[in-house]
Amino acid sequence: MVSTQEIVLDRTQRIGEGRSAEVFVDKSGQILKLYKAKWGKSLAEKEFVATSFAHSQGLRVPAPLGIIERHGRSGVLFEHIDGKTVLEHFRRNPVGMLGALRQLAHIQFGIHTIVNAPLPNQQDALRVQVSRARVPAWLKQTTLAVLDRLPDGDNLCHGDLHPENALYTPDGLVVIDWEKSTSGHPTADVARTELILRSGRTRFVNAWAKAADARIRARLADFYVWTYCRLSGIDRRDIDAWRLPMIVARLSGQAAPNEDDLQAEARRLGHHFAHLI
Repeated sequence: MVSTQEIVLDRTQRIGEGRSAEVFVDKSGQILKLYKAKWGKSLAEKEFVATSFAHSQGLRVPAPLGIIERHGRSGVLFEHIDGKTVLEHFRRNPVGMLGALRQLAHIQFGIHTIVNAPLPNQQDALRVQVSRARVPAWLKQTTLAVLDRLPDGDNLCHGDLHPENALYTPDGLVVIDWEKSTSGHPTADVARTELILRSGRTRFVNAWAKAADARIRARLADFYVWTYCRLSGIDRRDIDAWRLPMIVARLSGQAAPNEDDLQAEARRLGHHFAHLI
């Protein structure tokens, strides 16, 4: 049951911030994720439902305690999990990061064994994102044509699984940030994770450092997909087939520092599939 609780924000401490939300710890130690956007109420409700479902299925997620309304903003109250994100914990430990990515692939495979989640359809969500993407009309049409040829499904999909959305604890990894979760096909979900691993945000500004970072990211992404494919028996090519829709869908959100690279890759792939329209 969704509950509404009153939180006094000046008695909380902000401990994190992302593109769409701020994260606070309140005086009792509970975690408040407060959305920034005007559509935050729908995101909060979706995250509460998705996390509640994941928790009910025995997945290691923070227990959701209620939906918060405060000063015109909406959020979700969670139990506190003591741990840093996988990215923070292993930032200077590449061997440890490989082990954590192996664990994350096992977790994602486990997530995908759960079906009939009360969540939006993955294909429908992708089509909305493609329609809003910052790309030419021909590329949107091509991407939708590619989507028509890709499988649908009813497996639980996180939609945004990567090292910043998993907490490292002594008892194992805990998956957070379920607001983008859907009911869909596992290969699409893994393709989304690969895209983030391969071309997510970088802290580097120097060209040489960026190039080295890109090579490391590519190897980590390949290792992750290889691990998942070994676990699941899925062919790597079935994951690669989602690359164009995932890139174009990504271009519907806030512009990232690597926007130009994503635009170029989307156009390159789009020309490859242009015969479909």
